[in-house]
Amino acid sequence: MKLKIFIVMTALSVIVTACDELTSEGLSTVYYFPIVTLNGEQWNAIAVGTPFTDPGATASQGDESLDVVVSGDAVDVNTPGVYTIVYTATNDDGYAAVERRYVGVISSEAAALDLTGSYQRNAGAFGVSNVSKIAPGLYYADNIGGTAPPTVPAGVYFYHYDDENLGVPQQLVNGSLFYAENATVSVGSHYSWSVINAGYGDALRIFEKL
Repeated sequence: MKLKIFIVMTALSVIVTACDELTSEGLSTVYYFPIVTLNGEQWNAIAVGTPFTDPGATASQGDESLDVVVSGDAVDVNTPGVYTIVYTATNDDGYAAVERRYVGVISSEAAALDLTGSYQRNAGAFGVSNVSKIAPGLYYADNIGGTAPPTVPAGVYFYHYDDENLGVPQQLVNGSLFYAENATVSVGSHYSWSVINAGYGDALRIFEKL
């Protein structure tokens, strides 16, 4: 008789356990990730002395608005250089979204020049980078590292803001952050920079104009 009671109790325990499991089976938690949306242009090039007002950004998750925290550089319109404004929004679950705005303050000398053309790296893979002008002082290079096939090149925006000085600010390219240091140009001859990215060495890369 005791054996029968034990068997019945065990069977009930299995049923209760199975019911508990079924109450959570197939259920999942829905998370909304924040989205930051810039007002105005992301890439800006202005002449020295031109007023600049940050148009700001908005953030949301689903139908809910989120606060935006602004950090980064204060734009000095009287000093040639590259300035990055960072906008961050974080939701209650701790997920954050980040967007950046870039402001190049361009000297009159740099604005009058044109770096457009094809440039070949003078070492390594000897890859070619094609540089196109977006606005006075603002350019796009389609191969930051001078890589060659079958490697897929990474393209970046950069500024020629004064004299021989280039600025390649931190930017997201195909899900990976890129920027460059020690960036300079000899107009009509070559440009050079050190690529900063996890997949690239930081040696100085020189690109000679073809």
